[in-house]
Amino acid sequence: MDGKALLKEHFHITSDRMVNGRYYESEGLLYSIVDVTNMEQEYLLELHQMSQHLMRQGDRKVAVFIPAVSGAFLITEDKKDVVVLGSAQVHSRSEATGKKLARFHRRGRTLTAEMKATNQLGLWRERWEREMDQLEKSISGLIKQGVDGEFAKMMIDSFPYYMGLAENAIQYVVDTEMDEALGRTDYGTVCHQSFHAKFWADRDFIHHPFDWVYDHPARDIAEWIRSSYWDGSLLYRSNFKQFLQEYQQQERLSPFSWRLIYARLLFPAHYFDCSRTYFSSPSLQGKKEKEEQLEKYMKNTTEYEHFLASFYELAFVPVNRLKIPNVTWLK
Repeated sequence: MDGKALLKEHFHITSDRMVNGRYYESEGLLYSIVDVTNMEQEYLLELHQMSQHLMRQGDRKVAVFIPAVSGAFLITEDKKDVVVLGSAQVHSRSEATGKKLARFHRRGRTLTAEMKATNQLGLWRERWEREMDQLEKSISGLIKQGVDGEFAKMMIDSFPYYMGLAENAIQYVVDTEMDEALGRTDYGTVCHQSFHAKFWADRDFIHHPFDWVYDHPARDIAEWIRSSYWDGSLLYRSNFKQFLQEYQQQERLSPFSWRLIYARLLFPAHYFDCSRTYFSSPSLQGKKEKEEQLEKYMKNTTEYEHFLASFYELAFVPVNRLKIPNVTWLK
């Protein structure tokens, strides 16, 4: 059954046109159909709770779960489980990403429902250790098979360096959790699985629950900075300073937050993501793109180290007054 027919039969929603190839429009509202066949009920419930909470807090762009005429949120059609999300078409004025993100985090921080399935709060170290173990197994497989191709050579050559960087990041998180007291804003909120510089570039962008996790706001801030660095827009356009200033005009960052942001930048997630995508990609074109991406990362290792070494200075963080430690080997 196609999407329009599903909306008509189960939700009594008639749609005449698509928007951005993803949304069905009907009477000024936008609807999206999400296949949730392999998702746990607890995970879906938590996303529903998050979206309802943000809507009640005044987020006009959030997509919420829509019940069918039967009252159920989950519909089974053609052996697939699906849910429908609905949102208003809000044409907002252009607004700075830092300011929007801070407001989004502030709304999410008042969520009182307990999050388990979506929770990543305080779990970075465990997740990073799993990623390191998985990559180590992949590298061991390459070595056993014999080096084959440029990507394999680059992976084997770069692996010890990036594992060392990852271990530094894990230790930085451990030290932060031991040394720093939590500030007023250092609590869980609605975050994104992978926030990046262009995430909200479209003024009409809808806040979609399936993009979310429950975590510390440092996650989104660090991932915005990382993506901006690697797409080349971070320093040359003063985006870095502006983004942080705009965020802090709404929400001040504590020493604990700064250290988590730094730890996340120290962990080479871009390297792990590139490697994981390469090994899982079924297409030669996809593998070639990741090979070129890895080559870029390796060529810019020294420059990224310089960025990490000067991060706090660039961000105007008074490290001496706040007693924030540097990673000395980067100097």
